[in-house]
Amino acid sequence: MEYRNLIIKFLAGEISDNELVLLKSWLELDPGNRRIFNIENELWQEASFQKKFGQYKNDTEWMKLSDRLGLSKNKRRSVTVLRKNNFRILLAAAVIVFIVAIGELSFWKAQNNSFKRIKSASNSVSTNEGEKAHIFLSDSTEIILNSGSSIEYNADYNLKDRIVKLKGEAFFHVTTNHNKPFVVQLDQMSISATGTRFNVCSFSNEDRIETTLVEGIIQVLINGKQPINVETGQQVVYFMNSNRVLVNNVVTETYTSWKENKLRFQDTPFEEVLKEISRKYNVTFDITSRDLLNLKYTATFIDESIDEVMLMLKAVSPITYKIYYCTAINDKHSIKTKIVVGERKTMN
Repeated sequence: MEYRNLIIKFLAGEISDNELVLLKSWLELDPGNRRIFNIENELWQEASFQKKFGQYKNDTEWMKLSDRLGLSKNKRRSVTVLRKNNFRILLAAAVIVFIVAIGELSFWKAQNNSFKRIKSASNSVSTNEGEKAHIFLSDSTEIILNSGSSIEYNADYNLKDRIVKLKGEAFFHVTTNHNKPFVVQLDQMSISATGTRFNVCSFSNEDRIETTLVEGIIQVLINGKQPINVETGQQVVYFMNSNRVLVNNVVTETYTSWKENKLRFQDTPFEEVLKEISRKYNVTFDITSRDLLNLKYTATFIDESIDEVMLMLKAVSPITYKIYYCTAINDKHSIKTKIVVGERKTMN
């Protein structure tokens, strides 16, 4: 089957499940195939914005666009999908369909086989607790979205600029384009890059925003402060309440291993350890002794269950715990698993 037909059907939202599997295999086969896909998508976006979703004036313009998309009279199935009567509607939906469908192509299961939600109306992707999402934007920039996070971008992404808005945590592998810097916008910070790999963590219920640079160079802009040029292996931490900034050299894998479904801790405070475990396993913690927050851990967890993780923590520290497993309220709602952690009393 000709893969250009698959791309057109994909953008039009008319692709079958079997064809979607074929297209995904073709995209993964060769980086050049991804570039072909990106070109076709750019054509759809360009047409939609130049015409502002308006109707084409005559058959000549329709035929010009058909030629650019590689359509011909003997490709009846593709032409049927893109008849003039339907074309205006499909143009308006093309960018949104692309976001939804490419998410389905590149999406990978989270630990508990949950899937991300895509809010096509606002061009945003979000994950529940315990979920992750893997996204490719139209310029081939790759984003891995951690649990309890969301990312938003305009439908004209990569036409004039490359701007995304993040809440939560994500890892970015940015395609190089010196003419269009890639910008991550946060509540009180923005991060600019032309082509690099970095991690950003900014949860609304935490005081700190941190970005960790794995490769390349990024610039961090904080309201009221001088721009910070960050180099490979450095991490910028901004404490919002105190308006304080720290720049440290770090082992980047400690802050990015979550994307590989691992948890790595290097002399990490117990409170931070519990936050990371909470996100990965979709549980809540109740600490009965504040003294435990002085504990620090160095450990790596990969495929362990939450029961195994807690047993390992108990084995190396003076804690005790009890797990109250999730309880179903009805078919749609349930109470999260809760873990009560206390201080283990030593025998005299």
